[in-house]
This record gives sequence, structure tokens and C-alpha cells, in this order.
Amino acid sequence: MVDQGTLAKEDEAIRKVLADLEHQIENMVTAGRTVERIKEELATGYISGASTVFQNKVGDWMTRYQKVTGSFEHFMQSTQGANQILNHAEEEARAHAADGIYQGLQGD
Repeated sequence: MVDQGTLAKEDEAIRKVLADLEHQIENMVTAGRTVERIKEELATGYISGASTVFQNKVGDWMTRYQKVTGSFEHFMQSTQGANQILNHAEEEARAHAADGIYQGLQGD
């Protein structure tokens, strides 16, 4: 059981979140490419004022979609960074525990 003041890191949970984020980003990139391909097909095969307006709207959507995808990528990188920091802190704590400091603080 974890006390309220204790940080507990579940490595498997973090790995799963990172894998899920990576998979989601791949899906987002694929979806963005599909929309771009459809937009290009419309531009070559459907020439009219309505087509131009539609293409402009799709272009605006793509710009916003790329920002969302970028935010997901940034979140994944931040999560990876936080995981590395926590791993480093755990390693340092184990090194200090091996030096006997931990046992001395516990009163053993």
C-alpha cells in the first residue's frame, strides 16, 4: 500500500501509455495523409468555385489537425522525459540505499 506522501511509479503502466500514444500518433499521421491525398484528388478532378472553397476549408482543418498532432507528440515526449527522470531518481535512491544511508535513516 502506498502512503499519500509516497510516489509510486508503475513501469508497465507508463510503457503502455507511451505505446498507446505512439500508436495514436501513427493513426493521426495516417489520417492526415489520407485527408491531404483526398484534397489533392479533388483539386485535380473537380475544378469549380465550390471546390476551391472546400479545399481552403480542408487546408484550414489540416493546419489545426497538425497542431493537435504536434501536441500529442509533445505530450508523449514529455511523458518519456518524466519517465527517464523518475528512472534516474530511482537509480540514485538505490545507489544511496546500497551505501547504507537508507538503513541508517530507517533506524535499523
